[in-house]
Amino acid sequence: MDLFKPGQGQTCRGCGATLTEEVADLGLVPLSVDPVRAAAGVRTVCAPLRAFVCGDCRLVQVASGGAVLRDPAPCPPDGFAGIIATRLRLGPGTPVAAFDATVLAPFRDRDIPAQAVPTGALSALRLREALPPPVLLLAGPLLATAMDLADALAGVRALLAPGGVAVFDIPDLMARLAGNRFDLLAHAVPALPSLLVAEMLLWQHGLVLFEIEAVPGPGPWLRLLVRHEEDATKPIAGTVLGRREAERAAGLEGPAAYHRAAVAVAEARLAVLDLLVGARRDGRVVAGFGAGTAAATLAAATGLGPGLIGFTVHPEVGQSGLELPGSQVPILPPAALDEVQPDLLLVLDGTAAVAARAELARHCRWDGRLALPLPVLTIV
Repeated sequence: MDLFKPGQGQTCRGCGATLTEEVADLGLVPLSVDPVRAAAGVRTVCAPLRAFVCGDCRLVQVASGGAVLRDPAPCPPDGFAGIIATRLRLGPGTPVAAFDATVLAPFRDRDIPAQAVPTGALSALRLREALPPPVLLLAGPLLATAMDLADALAGVRALLAPGGVAVFDIPDLMARLAGNRFDLLAHAVPALPSLLVAEMLLWQHGLVLFEIEAVPGPGPWLRLLVRHEEDATKPIAGTVLGRREAERAAGLEGPAAYHRAAVAVAEARLAVLDLLVGARRDGRVVAGFGAGTAAATLAAATGLGPGLIGFTVHPEVGQSGLELPGSQVPILPPAALDEVQPDLLLVLDGTAAVAARAELARHCRWDGRLALPLPVLTIV
């Protein structure tokens, strides 16, 4: 894969400007960050993972990501269909559509007509001629994953019924920058719009964000409720106004916040490497905690391998044989800690110290020191 050099042709997904301001350079990261079977003979495909922020529109984006290997956004919680159905008064005669068919089952269970639809303006126009326009359109991570944002949003505008609601999920950029969560960057999430940028992109296509909420589960992600510009029945909520001010106060409209983020990423990567090299030099044993996507990205970005960290543990691993892709760090059940008794446990997946200790207490007796690499390296 060709390496990207700022100013040499890579353009912004949002406005077409040349990307020059780097937010993070994580080196080579696997395209798929799911655990792999050790010694299976399957080649792990890696690509440079570099995040830039557009100097014009301030859209953060991965400059040269790989193919989207799976849906990166969290699925709506079980109760979401009931809540939104009640709010919008959905029933057997009110159509629902989604770009991802897997989220439609809860609506069909309520006898609400729901179908999967393709993205894009041309597809939307064809569907409008053949089917009733959806009152609810579940757009999912469209703002984070669409290859052609303008075409995708034009399709949402054309497809959504008058008075209808489109629901988008976006990464919570402000929280990720504050927590230095570069481990959540992924080839599968090529764009990370702030709320301010998301509003701008939506407004360009006659769409208005009127409500925002946090998405339960890891991430963090935000859920945006969007209407047509002409729809005066849904006023903009105070949560949206408050979030705008918070992002402005955090400096997301200018370059400083992204410059600080780039420095923080570089320092955190070096701190982890220094810790592990020093531990090896002193004869101390270090293991890891976590085996999810964030753990695989952190391991790859910090140059971890079996030579620096013997293994990582995960409560859902019942037997050995799996490893983190790219770094080839073995994944073992937590009971391995009782046998090896490492001097230090490096938390790889962003789990808080209290939660990590509670999880470990359910599976093993080890109770040593934890190293938390983000936002800055801390040993507790």
